[in-house]
Amino acid sequence: MHGGTGLLLLGAVAGYWVLERADSHRGQLKQVGQVVGWVVIVTSLLGAACKVYAVATGQDCPAAYCPFKKSSTPAPK
Repeated sequence: MHGGTGLLLLGAVAGYWVLERADSHRGQLKQVGQVVGWVVIVTSLLGAACKVYAVATGQDCPAAYCPFKKSSTPAPK
């Protein structure tokens, strides 16, 4: 995939795996696993959506922090 989007989607899969693993535990460990899993899934999907938006419009990502923003400084030669 283009520019790290594939890694972000794999991150979403990893978040789902954490959710599945958390389901087999009890108490606070289950709750923490569910929160971590959802945070990973949502963050990964938002990052992928940001990248798709940036490629589709030819602009930078609209988010304040985005790993795909174009650098304003030129690369060294």
